[in-house]
Amino acid sequence: MIRKLLLGVMPIAMIALFTSEKMSDNGKAGYTGSPGEQTCINCHNDFSVNSGGGSIAIGAPTMTNWEYVSGTTYNMSVTVARTGNGMFGIAIEALDATNDNAGTLNITDAASTQIKSRTVSGISRRNVVHMLDGGLNADSKEFNFSWTAPATNVGPVTFFYSGIAADADGNETGDYVYAGSQVANPNTTAINIVKAEASTSVYPNPASSFMNVTYTAKQSGTVSMNLFNLNGQLVQKQIASSSQPGLHTESIRNLNEIPIGIYMLQTIVDGSANIQKVIIQ
Repeated sequence: MIRKLLLGVMPIAMIALFTSEKMSDNGKAGYTGSPGEQTCINCHNDFSVNSGGGSIAIGAPTMTNWEYVSGTTYNMSVTVARTGNGMFGIAIEALDATNDNAGTLNITDAASTQIKSRTVSGISRRNVVHMLDGGLNADSKEFNFSWTAPATNVGPVTFFYSGIAADADGNETGDYVYAGSQVANPNTTAINIVKAEASTSVYPNPASSFMNVTYTAKQSGTVSMNLFNLNGQLVQKQIASSSQPGLHTESIRNLNEIPIGIYMLQTIVDGSANIQKVIIQ
């Protein structure tokens, strides 16, 4: 009889242990500290938020001055750190001024992160959260992902994020919670690379000192060509001329005066814009 009781209890104990570890390690959406949400302290509540000598920080190395260009994808990261801890977790979301999802969060490290959603105030908010055991690391963990900015200017976007520095004991006690937010503003000087109606061709590409731009004008009017860097900043206004209907080729020179790199050439013909990536070497 005792043997039968033990056999019956063991599976239950194993399930309880697994469930406890999963709740401790597997990320949950909707606890970023954004409007209508608590942080991870909702469960891990032994200590006040942002205490205990640890930290949380967000980074966007491919974004300049926290200004986004519509439709552009940026590599991002959130790092949680506390000396002596060996497991970390996160939840991140990006919201516009109406507290709706802004842009698209993308997974770039499937071993450490995943996408989960939770409905808050009637909106299914999309989060990047940690995987089960995805935050195992000594003293700190950097969680990497990417974010694709909205296709159009939606105004300021706020990244809300919350993280845990856990003691990895299989329950929610003894863990420290950290949280923060970061605003990314639209780059109002950036070019819109979504619309591309005018047909043009560029050669040579890559170019070193000059390049030729061939385009077809359907009517008489002004043709302008502007060179932007990848942050949407105007580098050089190349040409602003009048053109008759037909096929035309313009030469853009003095490229050797521009730093080597990748640029976007905007050609506006017949009121329509075409954007092409060009390389100066």
